[in-house]
Amino acid sequence: MSSISNLSRRALVKWGLVSAGLPAISKVLASPALAQDAGSESGKIGEVGGRAESELYTGKGLPGGGQLEIRLTQTIYTSDPDALEVAQRMKPYDLDSWVTEWTRVAERNEKEAEEFASKGFKVTANEYYLRAANFYREASWPMPVTDDRMLPTYKKARQLFDRAWELQRAPFERIQVKWENQMLDGYFRKPGGAGIPQGKKFPAVIAFQGADTMAEATIMGMAGAYLARGMAFMAVDFPGQGGALRLKDLHLPPDTDRVIKAMIDYLETRTDVDTKKIGLQGISMGGYGVPRAASNEPRVAAAFMSSGSYDLGKDLFDYLPSIQERVRWIIGARDLADARKMLREYTLEGRADKIHCPMLIGYSKDDRIMDPAGALKLYQAAVNCKREMVEGTGHAQASNAGGPRDRRTPVFPDWAMKQLVSES
Repeated sequence: MSSISNLSRRALVKWGLVSAGLPAISKVLASPALAQDAGSESGKIGEVGGRAESELYTGKGLPGGGQLEIRLTQTIYTSDPDALEVAQRMKPYDLDSWVTEWTRVAERNEKEAEEFASKGFKVTANEYYLRAANFYREASWPMPVTDDRMLPTYKKARQLFDRAWELQRAPFERIQVKWENQMLDGYFRKPGGAGIPQGKKFPAVIAFQGADTMAEATIMGMAGAYLARGMAFMAVDFPGQGGALRLKDLHLPPDTDRVIKAMIDYLETRTDVDTKKIGLQGISMGGYGVPRAASNEPRVAAAFMSSGSYDLGKDLFDYLPSIQERVRWIIGARDLADARKMLREYTLEGRADKIHCPMLIGYSKDDRIMDPAGALKLYQAAVNCKREMVEGTGHAQASNAGGPRDRRTPVFPDWAMKQLVSES
């Protein structure tokens, strides 16, 4: 056997021999609620810790001295032939290559969708439109606001997502939430089926997405795990996310409870939601947004996040210099100096001890995007709530578990069910 077989996955990536990093494309084609449809959650509850210095590595010589741009790599561990083709063709850490390769497979799937639609094969056309929308979304998310390709590509993703659901009955309800004289677009799903009593009120989970997440991907990729466990699920592009940022120029405030207040106010208008059982799920940058909101919104009954954060400036802006321009755009700063000044307010300092609801703080000790030391600091400071940590839930990357992570324990949906769904 070749000696290279004894090399670790992390070593290969460190030497630039493979392209890996982002998790495989979500299987957006499957709309039924599946118990295992948990997204990128896994790990062991009860393992308290922080950063594993020896398992991280920096990109020496890069601007800012930061780590390699892990977000612009595509994993080879995928059963999707288009995603695998992107992984094989693209240049890692290269934005133009990323956009070119994802756009190419998006256009191919769009063409196939149109051919199926022209023949009256609506189910198949729906599937290919969803694939195309997902690939255009992959192409668009890392583009800066200054890139003239960004807005057309994003709009294309939204257009094809909508087109897909013109051909089939959508598994979600389109909603709008009023936030400070603006309307935020999103989606709502709840459990269904013959066994659900008419008029039943469901606990609900609100997804607080990350810097690059968009509601269309969230509602299709994460909702099913919660529906299968008896919870409704709500995904909205918050200020600083998706269409709210790109189409309406709305930016994320430091006091995220203002945003969550609007979400819960909306849920209180519904007759199918038990508003005494509202949970917040934090994804990536939502690892800051969720605990900050829970610190000043008493209607939050449970808070859980895949990558907890205490201070967004230290845990993300300083930790991953390549994301600084994106954070600047998200919070609406004039330049990076202004962003650094504004980020002083994006902290749990003096607020973490005001969280009273149960909280599950996720992290990965080798997370190269969000500093796991911030998750530990949040855990240590939130002394007035019942809290736990869970390792292995932070950003998926090449150094996590040495490669494929297809079998993921649905720790967050299970924990949320325990907190929000009554035994009856």
